[in-house]
Amino acid sequence: MSVRAWAVLVVMWLASLAGIGVWAQTPPQQRVISGGDLGFRVEGQARDGTPTGKLVVRINGQWVEAGFAVGIAKAGTK
Repeated sequence: MSVRAWAVLVVMWLASLAGIGVWAQTPPQQRVISGGDLGFRVEGQARDGTPTGKLVVRINGQWVEAGFAVGIAKAGTK
């Protein structure tokens, strides 16, 4: 191989490494299965293929993880 061919090969290899680096730095797209303002953000998959994730609500156009209150007494109980 000539020196010119090696140089072209090295430049192409470096460009591909740079492209892979840029691609690796981009954040993953969040997938939300939704109905109106309530949705499920898919964050992964269980071994059996079942989607795993979190319950989310849409506030001002942004999906926010829903919080759940624990230990609230029912009305009329002591």
